[in-house]
Amino acid sequence: MKRPIRNERGFTLGEVLVTMVVLSVGLVAVATGFQYATSGVEMGNGETTAAFVAAQRLEQLKALALTDWASVTLSAGTTTEGYGAIADAARYRRVTTITDSPGGACTGSCKLVQVTVFYRPVTGQGQLDQERRLDVVTTFVSRR
Repeated sequence: MKRPIRNERGFTLGEVLVTMVVLSVGLVAVATGFQYATSGVEMGNGETTAAFVAAQRLEQLKALALTDWASVTLSAGTTTEGYGAIADAARYRRVTTITDSPGGACTGSCKLVQVTVFYRPVTGQGQLDQERRLDVVTTFVSRR
């Protein structure tokens, strides 16, 4: 017994190719979006860590200022910690500059402290980008 012929129609080659092109463009756009998102997350991580490293140094100096204002560590000058010298932050370097009596306003009783943190963020492609910096400036005043 013969089966009746049904009018079944599939997709044409042209329709399949157009669909594949549209899907490919969409997937490329999504992949590019992931790459930009990854770069943004890495940049944010770098900035956050740099801020933490700067705040850590300021807290160390503040604690010292409260206990020993005349400490050699709080003397006017610049201290540089190179890449790999900061614990748990090998990709960062830090420069601390202390100025006594900034502007002559408070003779011997205040210090201007500037902490600059340098780092090279990692891009979405996994390569190191050009060096960036974060500056934190504050004033310490003697409690005496």
